[in-house]
Amino acid sequence: MNRITQNKLSVPRPSELTDILISVVTVVFNSKDLIEKTIQSVIRQSHPNIEYIIIDGGSTDGTQAIVKQYQAHLSHLVSESDRGIYDAMNKGIELAQGQIIGILNSGDLYPPDALKTVAQLYAENLHEFLIITGAMNRFDADTGVEFVQQRSLQDLHRRINLGMPINHPATFVTPGVYQMVGCFNPEFKICGDYDFIYRAYHSQTVKFIFSDRLLACMSMGGMSEQHSHLWVRAREAMRIRQHSINRSLNTIFALRIVVIGYIKYLLTAVAGQKAVLARHILEQKTSNLKNIVNKP
Repeated sequence: MNRITQNKLSVPRPSELTDILISVVTVVFNSKDLIEKTIQSVIRQSHPNIEYIIIDGGSTDGTQAIVKQYQAHLSHLVSESDRGIYDAMNKGIELAQGQIIGILNSGDLYPPDALKTVAQLYAENLHEFLIITGAMNRFDADTGVEFVQQRSLQDLHRRINLGMPINHPATFVTPGVYQMVGCFNPEFKICGDYDFIYRAYHSQTVKFIFSDRLLACMSMGGMSEQHSHLWVRAREAMRIRQHSINRSLNTIFALRIVVIGYIKYLLTAVAGQKAVLARHILEQKTSNLKNIVNKP
């Protein structure tokens, strides 16, 4: 039994920011073209106290050879088959010893001062059940399209039943949260992160801290955004919400996922990725305006 399931954690105040150990978990499978940049973005952080854990699902494409070049920078390297991405994430969380844990998938990046910012926010908001989340740069390496995606506490309240309300790669969680609400459910293929945040939100115990600082960079076109997986995503989202909202509303929200997903797909097919960029920028500005209007 590991420390997450064994002990209720105390939250001692660190004497220095550099005393704060931040665990970073990267899960990877057959990603030889992307993994090196992800690793470099972690080991080149300005914050010096990092526990870096890589969970490889038994890659056969040369990924393992690249990872082993950086083994001196790793606290743990596990390479074995798993039941999917969320099972792999759970393996990393089980190994983590940090005061706060981030999950960065292969292909995603941390800006150089991201973990330093996380350490500052952690020290300013000491809490056993804490989730820190920030802004995220979305990018498409093929087209050069990029934009910043920000989320806020108002977004969390407004969007919790619509889908993933925060930027997961830019999110950091204390072990106490995993202890209280559980880790990721490996039965999910796409929405395991949404399920985790949904449980944390409805615990009414977790403290969410939002920052406008850029904490991660995420490439566009992940599994959750692929139109071929829209119905899986919609069904999983319905399952997550089934005990919290009525069936009719749940169905409407699920269909919303599919409709918006197909609109994005058609926009990209007809007008290219820049059309999707324009839509995202409009959505972000609209969200920001709603948050300003709704501020107490």
